[in-house]
Amino acid sequence: MITLDIKDLYVNLPVIGILKTTRHWLHKNNNSETTITQMLNVIETILQQNYFQHKDGIFQPKKSIAMGSPISGTMAEIYLQYVEAIHIKQWWETGEICYYKRYVDDILIIYNNHKIKNSTIEQRINTIDKNLEFKMTPENSKTINYLDLTLHRNSNNIELSIYRMPTSTDTTIHYKSNHPHEHKMAAFRFFINRMTTLPITKESKTEEWKTIITTAAKNGYPSHIIHNLKRKLTSKRMQKEKHEQENEMKQPKKWITFTYHSPLIRRITNLFKDTNTRISFRTTNTI
Repeated sequence: MITLDIKDLYVNLPVIGILKTTRHWLHKNNNSETTITQMLNVIETILQQNYFQHKDGIFQPKKSIAMGSPISGTMAEIYLQYVEAIHIKQWWETGEICYYKRYVDDILIIYNNHKIKNSTIEQRINTIDKNLEFKMTPENSKTINYLDLTLHRNSNNIELSIYRMPTSTDTTIHYKSNHPHEHKMAAFRFFINRMTTLPITKESKTEEWKTIITTAAKNGYPSHIIHNLKRKLTSKRMQKEKHEQENEMKQPKKWITFTYHSPLIRRITNLFKDTNTRISFRTTNTI
């Protein structure tokens, strides 16, 4: 297993390259040439509104997209998905890469070390696009960190646990702070939902729960409030799962349309009252 981080993604993306890849996807989805041209003109105009101030001067970079622009995330995704479709996909087909996932600029790869080495992956991926620089982190003692997870590779499976960066703190909004209760509980709601929904090991859940209780205590929260929140969230999740299972078991209702000539039609439609069939009517009088 290895992880890859794309260095300074937004500031290294070329506007011309984004427009080319956008044209590719628009054309692939059967958009007309007129639509493609209009959309590219709009996108180019938006992307060119990228300025920054340094001392007394206003500058425009030769490349890069604005980090604060709402469109930047979508444009980066369009560009990277094109790179993946053209270059990464073939590694899948040869079996050199068994698993590939990317979240924005963080990538996790599980590869077949009988067919390819991690150094080869790093070397190849850094020759794909001159605008992108990938920094590789290999696993250490069969363990690697990706986003907020630690992945531990066993002989027949991969175990997950919660990962916190060394720079992370246990500070949240203090219990006695003058904030809405919903704001105070937001962090613990996230911690508990993450702990209960991710497929982490039983030992990791126990350790994570201790961390949550300790964090709450350091920020002035009575333990019963956190325990009550956990019970509430667990109950809500179980009810949701039960509701989803019940919906899956139910057969989708079928619709039958009858022409409404007179109220006598009800004698027929009433026959379907206790079935899984819904009735609709159409009329004979039209304008």
